[in-house]
Amino acid sequence: MRKEKKAEVIKEMSEKLKGQKNLLLVDFSGIKATDAANFRKEIKREGIFYRVVKGNLLRIAFKNAGFEVDDKYFEGPVAVAIHENDPVVLAKKFVDFKDEEEKPVFKVKLGLVDGQWTSAKDIARIAELPSKEELLSKLVYLLNSPIQRLVTVLEKPIKDFVVVLDQVKNKKEEAEKAA
Repeated sequence: MRKEKKAEVIKEMSEKLKGQKNLLLVDFSGIKATDAANFRKEIKREGIFYRVVKGNLLRIAFKNAGFEVDDKYFEGPVAVAIHENDPVVLAKKFVDFKDEEEKPVFKVKLGLVDGQWTSAKDIARIAELPSKEELLSKLVYLLNSPIQRLVTVLEKPIKDFVVVLDQVKNKKEEAEKAA
């Protein structure tokens, strides 16, 4: 790669990394080309930025962006993944992605979650959490449940009253027919 191209990659990645709060450094060496293409499409739909960059260039970009990261994380095959909003979605996609033999494809090296550096173990635990959408739907259900129960309780006497009136009407009709 020529110097100009390297400088361009460093500048682009530095700008992309500035101000980020949710990102992963991953080892992608276990992924096949066809799986990689499908995976890229899938994560793009989720709003995840993913790029493979030479470790040395990525290390410089991280320094330029104001991050202090140990050089060991940039050794070997390395890619960066960024999600602006939800660290759980980011963690799930990379931890849960498996090949045909159900073996994990990506090895998380390091993560940044809400601005805090996090180990690969912690990223695996975060991947087990429900997503933001799941949590919001559970919250809506929990908020709606007491209201629904109250409506049911308030409707019960009215329904019972209507049933009693219907039974009285039926008995009167039967009495009139019998008479």
